[in-house]
Amino acid sequence: MNAVEVRNGYKFYGKEKDPKIVLNRLNMTVTHGSIYGLLGASGCGKTTLLSCIVGVKFLNAGKISVLGGTPGKKGSGVPGPRVGYMPQEIALTEEFSIKETIYYFGRIYGMSTERIRERYKLLKELLDLPPGSRQVGHCSGGQMRRVSFAAAMVHEPELLILDEPTVGLDPLLREKIWDFLVETTRTSKLAVIITTHYIEEAKQANCIGLMRNGILLAEDSPQNILSHYEAESLEYAFLQLCVKHGVSDEVHSKLQQISTISNSIAGDDKTVSTNEVKRKNSIESNDSNTACCTGVGDVDCNKKNLVKNLQITTRKRMKALLVKNFLQMLRQPAGMLFLTCFPIFQLVCFYVAIGGNPIGLKLGIVDDELGSFSECWNSSLITTHPYNDTCDLNKVSCRFISHINDSVAIKHYYKSFDEAYVDAKKGRVMGVIYFAKNFTQSMQDIRDEASYAAEGSFENAEIKIYMDKSDQQLTFFLEKKLMQTYHEFIEKLMGDCKYPIKAGNIPIGFKDPIYGSIDGVYTDYIAPGVVMTMIFFLATLITSTIFITDRLEGIWDRTLVAGISTTELLLAHIITQSSVMLMQCVEIVLLAAFIFDTENHGDNFTVILLLMLLGFSGMLYGLFISIFCDSHTMANFMATGSFYPMIILCGIFWPLEGMPIYLQYISFLLPFTLPSIAVRDILAKGWGFSYMSVIAGYSITTVWIVVLLILCLIGLKIKK
Repeated sequence: MNAVEVRNGYKFYGKEKDPKIVLNRLNMTVTHGSIYGLLGASGCGKTTLLSCIVGVKFLNAGKISVLGGTPGKKGSGVPGPRVGYMPQEIALTEEFSIKETIYYFGRIYGMSTERIRERYKLLKELLDLPPGSRQVGHCSGGQMRRVSFAAAMVHEPELLILDEPTVGLDPLLREKIWDFLVETTRTSKLAVIITTHYIEEAKQANCIGLMRNGILLAEDSPQNILSHYEAESLEYAFLQLCVKHGVSDEVHSKLQQISTISNSIAGDDKTVSTNEVKRKNSIESNDSNTACCTGVGDVDCNKKNLVKNLQITTRKRMKALLVKNFLQMLRQPAGMLFLTCFPIFQLVCFYVAIGGNPIGLKLGIVDDELGSFSECWNSSLITTHPYNDTCDLNKVSCRFISHINDSVAIKHYYKSFDEAYVDAKKGRVMGVIYFAKNFTQSMQDIRDEASYAAEGSFENAEIKIYMDKSDQQLTFFLEKKLMQTYHEFIEKLMGDCKYPIKAGNIPIGFKDPIYGSIDGVYTDYIAPGVVMTMIFFLATLITSTIFITDRLEGIWDRTLVAGISTTELLLAHIITQSSVMLMQCVEIVLLAAFIFDTENHGDNFTVILLLMLLGFSGMLYGLFISIFCDSHTMANFMATGSFYPMIILCGIFWPLEGMPIYLQYISFLLPFTLPSIAVRDILAKGWGFSYMSVIAGYSITTVWIVVLLILCLIGLKIKK
């Protein structure tokens, strides 16, 4: 039984009708106790082939056998502890120390602490690793690559796959690693597949596969390849193979350059030649006939190793993943500060900036019943003279003016209406209040005579207000305040008169609301939606950033090769992120309740639970984005592009009743619309699960979770 067998391996990306072929009917065999050098230019399919061998990706056609089983099949141990994998990328958590990195990989492979300690000491000496307390992120590129190599070797795998392991290493260390691999494969059943850009160092392998455009051009021992092509170097032989299979003139030119250089130095470097002979002899002792692509492994030994390695429990793996996630998070002070303080910062900005009463609005006043405004400022002015059965009024326009709050409106006094109107047209004041010449007499006439009052009294008793309607929000606010001032003015005026007024003559004012209060209505209305969008999209951005970063840096694939399932990765992230979201939700609820005194007649647990579920759906949305976006830029575009339509259509800024009917139906399907209504009803009305609006909020959130989870699973399957 061979360690690896690939038969008619075929893999493509894109559509089947127009495929981008990566592996084209490839055949490959790797024996136990040997080193297989896989050579080829960048983009020829080497990394894809290795991903298929370790079970991270799958062939579209053909078969792969690894250590006697099918990669990805339950019980095969591949992906899992039977394989060690070092990708091209460093693929390490930079927040970990070197020692923590080795221990982390040892734990997810199910090793005991004592055994990890022994292997760490051995690998530290072999690879000349930096001090164990040094963080991976503070290491040089070569040091990181050595740590990555140690992580692949810590559990003594049966198959070791190294993708460009010696890039960035000094020649002495590169030689040391090759010595270790040669000696280990010679004395054990370890099979090694190694790719390298240093083609000449592949002479130390037992077998070489020369790969180009998804095709294995040749598979033989280095000696046989050099002999067959009468070449001085493997690079020269490889280029001859490329010419044989048709390449550009550029390769022909390169081939001629190598031939010239090889001839000029032939026989001059005796030291290198002697070293190569020694290297060949050590390899040949392991495989005397140089037919390195055939052989039989120890089946019983493999079965025993499989049983041993499969004793890893999900609990141990989850513990290792959770420790990794929390350490990674805690060792980023800026990130922790962001996660802790950003929701608070957003909420403070919202409550401080939104819902407050505008101040300093400029308001023009024209009062024709006064000779001078100084009459209003006379402290001895009396505006009501009550008697037993009547009450005389005197210059009550002054009383109305005094009721206007000075902090809300800055009063500008004008002698004539025309002058005030010109200033309003020029934007110097927001509006003009005008009192007619006989305002007080007309008001008293209407009070006493009601419908029998003189015809001109109704017009002259009216407080005429001319507003600049170009800024509707400020205009609405100022009109509301003036209306409140009017009712206070009338109520106080009639109270001072101290005599009964006919019911028909009392102005109609605002009544007590069934729910809520007049002040702060807008803030209370939009607050639930603002908080929900904040929780949802913060979870979206964090999740998409983490998973895209892990995939780009190779951490995702490396973890999967170690035997961690996608479900375990997602579960560990969900647990970590849920703890963060719980902290954020509690922060927001407490801040809103105790600092900003938000109205709350309901149950905080019901609110927090709904926010948590919405954050969970935000996590899944972030995962969905990370699956189909290959870069942070595209992920940010997708998240931002969906953010604005959602908040505009979900009824946060404008009631749904103001939208067209068809748009309302669309809005009800969005993740914030019904939950916002639910939270609004919980806080303002004290409603619970017995009311349909609350049930609907929870229901649509659950639907989003289920749909996004299904889409994520489908996406992960397609990406394989």
